[in-house]
Amino acid sequence: MKKHVAFTTPAGRLTILAALLAPLMAGLSTSAIAAPADLVISHVYGGGASGGATYNRDFIELFNRGSVAVSLKGKSLQYASATGAGWSSFGVLPDVTLQPGQYFLVAGSAQSAGADIGTIDHNWNMSLAATAGAVALAQTTTQLAPATEGTIIDLVGYGNASRRETAAAPAPSIANSIQRAAAGCTDTDNNAADFAAGPVPLPRRSTTPLNACTPSGPVLQEIVTSCPASLAAEQGVGGSAALSARDGDSIVDSIVIESGAVPGIVLDNVVPANAAGGTASATLRVNAGVAAGSYPVKLAFGNSDGQRASCTVAVRVAGLLTIPQIQGAGAKTAYNNTVQSTQGVVTALVGSGFFIQDASGDGDVTTSDGIFVFGSSVGLNVGDLVRVSGTVTEYTPTGATRSYTEFKDISPVTRLGAGYSIAPTNVEMPSDLARVEGMLVRFTTPLTVNGNAYLGERGELTLSNGRREIPTNRYVPGSPEAQALAASNAANIVVLDDGIFTTPATIPYLFADGTVRSGDTVDDLTGVIDFGAIGGGGAAFKLQPTATPRFSRSNERLPAPQVAAGNVRVASANVLNFFTTFTNGGDAWGRTGQGCKIGSTVRASNCRGADNMAEFVRQRDKIVSSLSAINADVVGLMEIQNNDDIAVGYLVEQLNGALGAGTYAVVPKPAATGTDAIRVAMIYKPKSVSLVGAALSDGDNVNNRAPIAQTFKAANGGKFSLVVNHLKSKGGCGGSTGGDADSGDGQGCWNASRVEQVVRLRDYFLPLVKSTANDADVLIVGDMNAYGMEDPIRVLNAAGYENQIERFVRPNSTPYSYVFGGESGYLDHALASTSLAAQVAGVTEWHNNADEPEAIDYNIEATGQDPYVANPYRASDHDPVVVSLNLAPGYVDVTAATTIVRSAVALNRVTGKFSGTVKITNTSGAALNGPLNLVLQGLPAGVTLDGKSGDQNGSPYLTLPNATLAPGASVTVTTTFTNPSKTSIAYTPALLSGTF
Repeated sequence: MKKHVAFTTPAGRLTILAALLAPLMAGLSTSAIAAPADLVISHVYGGGASGGATYNRDFIELFNRGSVAVSLKGKSLQYASATGAGWSSFGVLPDVTLQPGQYFLVAGSAQSAGADIGTIDHNWNMSLAATAGAVALAQTTTQLAPATEGTIIDLVGYGNASRRETAAAPAPSIANSIQRAAAGCTDTDNNAADFAAGPVPLPRRSTTPLNACTPSGPVLQEIVTSCPASLAAEQGVGGSAALSARDGDSIVDSIVIESGAVPGIVLDNVVPANAAGGTASATLRVNAGVAAGSYPVKLAFGNSDGQRASCTVAVRVAGLLTIPQIQGAGAKTAYNNTVQSTQGVVTALVGSGFFIQDASGDGDVTTSDGIFVFGSSVGLNVGDLVRVSGTVTEYTPTGATRSYTEFKDISPVTRLGAGYSIAPTNVEMPSDLARVEGMLVRFTTPLTVNGNAYLGERGELTLSNGRREIPTNRYVPGSPEAQALAASNAANIVVLDDGIFTTPATIPYLFADGTVRSGDTVDDLTGVIDFGAIGGGGAAFKLQPTATPRFSRSNERLPAPQVAAGNVRVASANVLNFFTTFTNGGDAWGRTGQGCKIGSTVRASNCRGADNMAEFVRQRDKIVSSLSAINADVVGLMEIQNNDDIAVGYLVEQLNGALGAGTYAVVPKPAATGTDAIRVAMIYKPKSVSLVGAALSDGDNVNNRAPIAQTFKAANGGKFSLVVNHLKSKGGCGGSTGGDADSGDGQGCWNASRVEQVVRLRDYFLPLVKSTANDADVLIVGDMNAYGMEDPIRVLNAAGYENQIERFVRPNSTPYSYVFGGESGYLDHALASTSLAAQVAGVTEWHNNADEPEAIDYNIEATGQDPYVANPYRASDHDPVVVSLNLAPGYVDVTAATTIVRSAVALNRVTGKFSGTVKITNTSGAALNGPLNLVLQGLPAGVTLDGKSGDQNGSPYLTLPNATLAPGASVTVTTTFTNPSKTSIAYTPALLSGTF
């Protein structure tokens, strides 16, 4: 009978031991073996929230297997990928004491997939790999490094992890976890022996009944096996793998195949251990004649004490197929989840693997000749002829509606030759790129950049043949035409990637001027066709270039909007959350502890836009540059902070600092500005137009961003009313139901709410604006969050408000002010009432924003490159709309249609006033319609007209009592003057019809 000792190392002694071992363990790059401990990791699950996962969180269960209480204070959990060079993440544990036999559950954040695991003891936002990785419990509150691995208390490596205790635990999955034997009590410093993989049981936590571990007698040390999880071989070639086992207090004297053997799978070179603690070894060999397939081979080990242990090796024999055979003509390969071998020429090396292509191809356009190999490309070069063995799989990226055939879990690649070349296959868009997935291709026609939103973040550009228009921008939602355009767009897209699959340190594809615009083109594009996740969600076919793309500036930057001349210029500009209060609690005047208001709450987290002063200055300078270039007489603003007139007043101050004092003024806010953090506002040039009355707004509950209106008068007396809107967004679909849910017709979410808002606008607010102004000339502008043919716009069109963008922009080009998902359309509108439409001289969209990449905006990103320039480009994500009005004058000079006879002016010595009469006779053949105003032009200085109705261009006038003067009719009015200097009174009379 052998003597055995049960370990009960106190935590304090373990810490001292760890510190002494630290210098020795610093050099262990692949395995840090901890001493048996009281506090252990008892259960690990890394498949949480994956598709088909058992539970909705990753979790790690801790257990006190000792006989004394142990504190978690000063300790942490650490995670490393299976083969990573360092520990990638860690979480500090709380100040909690575990009693003997007590569990403690640490879990990641809850996700949508999988069942709820219930109450947890501690949250660490972990993200564990489902099948291979390493977790450690360490006596440190900082991230582990090689020099501090000696602080490890317990280590569990699973799957093919390079960090483990003796041998790695079996690989778990989304359905299986790994669980320590004896409910956590077993710790032999061998992960493979201590853990088993099995269906995930509900994890234990601090409230679980105590499970005291009480070893009271000698315990035999177990046989510790070392077996590979799998053995990959190739049909016709074969393969082998080394096996070993040891027992610290016994002799391992037998190794046999217990089950799963087939002819040709044998054990060779079986060598028993030569003493207790020695190593027994053998070779598991797969002969060349074994047929392709999977063979789970169970091996049994025995020792001189009659103990037994086993392991299972997943033997996978790959058959040799051509790449076209593997790809096949169907949507998915017929060899999915089988082990196969193939050979091909390396056409591209990318961040997560490499592409190979059959050197000859099969001549069938329905089967691809190329395939992606997921795995290391170290030592390979483009042009190498290689043989690859691994599992053929259908990879479905998150959000994708189709899969992509590739190799994974590959064995070492065999290099057969070098210097081979593959001729690219010519492709013309639109095209079904599935037939050339994995292949080297060349696009024979120029492709147009349709989207660049994720250029800085992911190195991606969305390309198409020509510009893709959002279907509901041109056609009625749900119509056959809209559906046909949507289908055409879906087939007309390829995403140009940069091959590295991480945020690029240097943003690719930028021109010398620091941008690449939607509308620019690229010629002779060559690369391999990939398929994967793209920025913004979903997936698409992607091109990984093998030659430097050649771009052309096909969409020039214009320094300012170009629009036909008129007498009043009106603009609509979204200023992209221009806040003078920042998300860090600072503000434009250097104060701290500030906040933004939404409803009844005031806090920094309500703020949008700039995070700090540095970002704010960058944002401000771009917006000032943009508005200065637009140079409008009246500007409707969207997305400016809803803090009375503070933010809009600051913006006007900055504009006047750039353009000259008094250039712009704020239209004073109306009573209601809405309950959102942002509002709409207006600014104007006092030298060009004047305000008529006060601004109006509609604070009804349907509008969380209240529309506002202001009537303006031009120098010639012409009037119009501007109504600025910002309807409810298409996004943020949470809680949307009924007509507000996304119906799939292209209008997105909250369409019913937007329609309700424009119905309120049509039936209440616009009539109020017209009646208050006593004028029917109305221009509706703003971000309507609806494209050109969507329901809210058609409601207003049916009410007589004409779409000026369709009238002026559509005949010459595709109208757009916004680019989303690689499609273009206009959310920003200009709708004119019937009476005003005749006075619209022109409309344009200035494409200084939507075509530019997000990477050049004011935000300061944590990347290696900052392409920001203080210019008007990418001042917002929406393009401004500019409307040129030719306002008809408010009056007409009808003097020539009359005779005007003045009497002599006499002095009334009692009153001291001078008076006379003026007789006006209509000598024309038509009635003169009023109001009719007698204007006394050139009246001498010092002489004033008593009882005047007003002044017109500095001359006093009297409004005649007659609203109409019939042909041949006369009217006589008395003029009374104050003339203290008794100056000779002379003037030129004029009769004007209209209002001033």
